[in-house]
Amino acid sequence: MTTLRETPCVSVNQLGQYLTGTPSLRKRIIHGQRNPVDPQYLRYPAAAQAITEYLCEGRDEVILRYHQRRLINAQPDSDFDAHRLALCAEALQRCLAAADDLVSCAVASPADLDPAPLEVAGVSVKVRPEVLLRGVDARGQMRSGVLKLYFSKHAPLDERAGQYIATVLHRFAEERLEQRGPVDPRLVGVFDVFAGRLFVAPKSQQRRLNDVLLACEEIAGCWNRN
Repeated sequence: MTTLRETPCVSVNQLGQYLTGTPSLRKRIIHGQRNPVDPQYLRYPAAAQAITEYLCEGRDEVILRYHQRRLINAQPDSDFDAHRLALCAEALQRCLAAADDLVSCAVASPADLDPAPLEVAGVSVKVRPEVLLRGVDARGQMRSGVLKLYFSKHAPLDERAGQYIATVLHRFAEERLEQRGPVDPRLVGVFDVFAGRLFVAPKSQQRRLNDVLLACEEIAGCWNRN
């Protein structure tokens, strides 16, 4: 059983959809964030863990193929579990097909599993990037960044939503990673796994940050009405 969340909060991926969604979608997002599903019914933790391992352990495709076989051969406990295993295996196949788009000269390491959220206009924005990135610029200076995974087979990110999410990721990295080196927008992004598309943080962010602020004010104001 899960309990009702009394304090306004939203995941960064859902916030990106909220910023570009219809009124009915925005209402569903608030309701879903206020009434979260039981963690046992989350669909993609196994796929996220496998992709994180792949990125942080040398980007060897053998890692993804190993986990894909493991998921395919696992014995499900229920119809939901069978569906979850199939979706995760398919997500890894999609990642394999788009692996070239994720290869970079940056060094990847696993991120903190439960970092403190960003507080925006009374809303806790749960960012939770899967991967920390470190690179070296043309002057030999260390640069930092983060990568977030997005999973949805039937609701791919569009350009606007992807850039909103990447903008929030950039703000998160600026607040949390400066000691690892200045944040490089080219090392900040969200990867839509099923679409095989990487959205990198835009250079111009102020207007998007203002939109994020207004969206969070709206979420906070509507929280107890859903």
